[in-house]
Amino acid sequence: MDSKDRLLFWLLAGTKGGPTRVRLLQALHRKPMNLRKLSMELGMDYKSVKAHTELLLKNGVLDLEGAYGAIYFISPQWEESRYLKEMMGGKNGKKEKS
Repeated sequence: MDSKDRLLFWLLAGTKGGPTRVRLLQALHRKPMNLRKLSMELGMDYKSVKAHTELLLKNGVLDLEGAYGAIYFISPQWEESRYLKEMMGGKNGKKEKS
């Protein structure tokens, strides 16, 4: 496991908030959006979404464009990560049926 995969493991599987961060990334993979829309999309508290996105932003997994109402995107350096795609729901990044 390389250092990028280790970081993702810690962020998405090795901590209590990991499943929430996976949901955030899945939503942003479908459609980049701002914090307000993201919190509404996931039915989560705005402050919780903000805390999780700040952690992902700090670790380079997310990028943002703009100031007020900034739009969050998965960082280009992570978009093709095989491990990230698997964590978001399958080998091809598509949610597998259970």
